Amino acid sequence: MYFCSVKIRCKYALLCAVLLLFGCQRVPEIDALGRSKADGMNREAFLSRYRDPQRCITLSDSALRFIQDSLPHYVDGQLRACNNKAFAYFLTSDYGNADLMLSHVDKLLGLHHPTERNGDIEAVIRDLLKARLLQRKCCIADSYRLLYDIGRRGILEHNRDNILYSYAQTEYYITLLTLNFHYRDGKEADVRELLHEVEALRPNLKVDYAQDMALNYALAYGWQSAGESLTALDYCDHNYQILDRTGADLYHLANTMQMEALALKSLPGEVHPDSVLALYNTARETFFEYGDPYQMLGGVTSTARYALLIGDTALAHSVLREWIELRGVWTPFAAPKMELGLFDVLIRSRVAKTPDEARRWYERYAELQEYIKQNEKEDFALQQHLVTLDRRNRWMTRTAMMVSALLIVLLVLTALLWLSHRRLRREKQQLEEAKRRDVERIANVETCLSVMRHDISPFIGYLRNPNLTPELRSEVLEQLLRTFDNIKSWTSLSIPSGLAFSASTFPLQEVLDDVRRQVISPTAGVSLKFEPTDLTLWGDRLLVTILLRNLVNNALQHTASGSVTITATAEEGGMVRLSVADTGSGMTAERVENLFNAARPDGDHGFGLILCRYIVKKHDDHTRRGCKIWAESKVGEGTQMHCLLASKKQ
Repeated sequence: MYFCSVKIRCKYALLCAVLLLFGCQRVPEIDALGRSKADGMNREAFLSRYRDPQRCITLSDSALRFIQDSLPHYVDGQLRACNNKAFAYFLTSDYGNADLMLSHVDKLLGLHHPTERNGDIEAVIRDLLKARLLQRKCCIADSYRLLYDIGRRGILEHNRDNILYSYAQTEYYITLLTLNFHYRDGKEADVRELLHEVEALRPNLKVDYAQDMALNYALAYGWQSAGESLTALDYCDHNYQILDRTGADLYHLANTMQMEALALKSLPGEVHPDSVLALYNTARETFFEYGDPYQMLGGVTSTARYALLIGDTALAHSVLREWIELRGVWTPFAAPKMELGLFDVLIRSRVAKTPDEARRWYERYAELQEYIKQNEKEDFALQQHLVTLDRRNRWMTRTAMMVSALLIVLLVLTALLWLSHRRLRREKQQLEEAKRRDVERIANVETCLSVMRHDISPFIGYLRNPNLTPELRSEVLEQLLRTFDNIKSWTSLSIPSGLAFSASTFPLQEVLDDVRRQVISPTAGVSLKFEPTDLTLWGDRLLVTILLRNLVNNALQHTASGSVTITATAEEGGMVRLSVADTGSGMTAERVENLFNAARPDGDHGFGLILCRYIVKKHDDHTRRGCKIWAESKVGEGTQMHCLLASKKQ
């Protein structure tokens, strides 16, 4: 038994020695001249990535073939060529080939050992491009996780004199800015901190002119989303200066023109719409010349949306039809957020040739909305989870430092004091917030209380009459209870928080579309018609929606057969008349005269109409343009409700 054991042990020792011998063989030396040639092809491919992606792909293929034939052990060169090629495919919206090249990078990193100088950076560049591809697909939670992991690894925090390191740093911030300001719409609280952080690092983030322009564009988009249009225009000027020095670069030229148009239309004051539209149009044509379907679609959507905004429906239809004939309506889920913008413009432009085509667009729009909403939920859940982890990690670190530095008694006392202070500060903040909400709530219900006072006063007068008969007293009490029920319904359902007035200029058609979805369904024999319009309104979009919704619901409730029609017409003095006409039973002149009174002689309390009058008064208080609401009606001939609102700010 002993000798058998010795033999087995000798076999294992021999096997280990063989494995050790082969495992410790040195990687063959790489020919310096050949490596220089491969690096030159890779560098040329890298420098042409934005200006000519197809050339970048061709050069990367040549580098890969040369390395495989002459330098099979040059892993760094293969990684560089694959990452170059993947990025070029990304710029041409060829996501399948981009994913394929990144998978090849994964295999290279798993099977071989690149140099410490470039291997970890190429892995970061791979992850950054994966994050970009995930953003295009609106998988923002997965994209954020990749960026979060890159930040946690700390690879980009070292100061290396290496162009790949600088490129990875720049690409990291571009990808982070794109995620926060394009796919999250800049809703997070720390987005301005991110902008300031990138601006502070900006002087050190130097790669080549193309990367400078890409970073400038990302910063411009970020500041524009944060409401700083002038800062965004400054970055556009920087890009134009770079283009003057380096010559035409269609990708960055089109992006910069589109960004400039977006910033100009957001500036306060008069910016001629034709100038903005010309920028959008030129950017669109330049994207078409460049040939990236994703950017082409962005140019089409931006041009058509702005054309609709300024009332140039013909141009919007022309641009959209040209795109549909050329590309269809985009590959399903290739770029959901961009697709959503396209279908939104298609629906609002009413460019559909058949009802079936419009129906398919509505279905597609709803599907995309649900998909994006689900991804946003996943992103929010991930952020909350990561925030919780960060807080827990910080707490554990702080606790460990305190335990190592202080005595147990001092640690306990300090912890108690800190927790007490934190609790008191939180309670103070909660009290201040509650006080602020109470003040707002009191101001918000002022109108509601006024209406209550007017509605209840007549009944109180009746009840104080000592000569009131028991039967009449019972009837008055019943009416008073019904009034309280109506007030309860009105205050809980009809009036939003405070009826705060948030003014903007918006397309009236969007309000009509919202109301169409929100109103009660017409009964059998009654048709509901919304006449299309290209007019705009200046005021509070939410309040106008509530106003129109109440009028339409009221008309539907009083129309047994026939139709309810909603129209909008331009009036003199920059005003718009909104009309809701029904074929109901109509009203007497006396009832029309008291229609908007809190207490009507007929005892019918129209709280919805009182709210409508209040909303119109809100608009008149802010415009001083003569906004008003009135009714026209005849018994048996139906009723027309009219509202006069401002079309633009003066």
